[in-house]
Amino acid sequence: MSEPEDVIDDIIRQWQSERPDLDAIPIAVFGRITRTYKLKQTHLRSLLGQFQLTPATFDVLANLRRSGQGARKTAGDLAKSSLLSTGGTTFRLDRLEERHLIRRVISENDRRVTYVELTNDGSALIDTVMAAHLAQESELLTGLDPAEVKELGRLLQRLEGSINAWGVASETGP
Repeated sequence: MSEPEDVIDDIIRQWQSERPDLDAIPIAVFGRITRTYKLKQTHLRSLLGQFQLTPATFDVLANLRRSGQGARKTAGDLAKSSLLSTGGTTFRLDRLEERHLIRRVISENDRRVTYVELTNDGSALIDTVMAAHLAQESELLTGLDPAEVKELGRLLQRLEGSINAWGVASETGP
């Protein structure tokens, strides 16, 4: 059974008509990845809003939780593993601390170092939200069978590798 045509197919067809010398087929991949990401983010924001979280605050809580129960990280460590600026991380940590979801703990060995850890409330919240998040993501994938999900993950991994390799090659020159 073939998939119904959509706006991406229309865009490709228009480019093929107007510029047949160009290969517009990559739009089928990157256009759909972009549209899929935006749709997924809309659903994620809606879910997180039910818990008064944003994707960024969710990421901080999830980062701490997946590091193991009782894990501590510095704001710099959280920024690096969340791809946020340290200033952006500090802002989010302030909000989470106000809600008593995280606490800051000064290092016993070096008073210049402050660690961040989940509170019991923060740990309970992220466990609840993470379960809801993964259930939602599973629901979003129900149009694919398990083998297709696995294959799509594998293909996206290969695409990421291809893009990374291209970036390295383009930086080093011909």
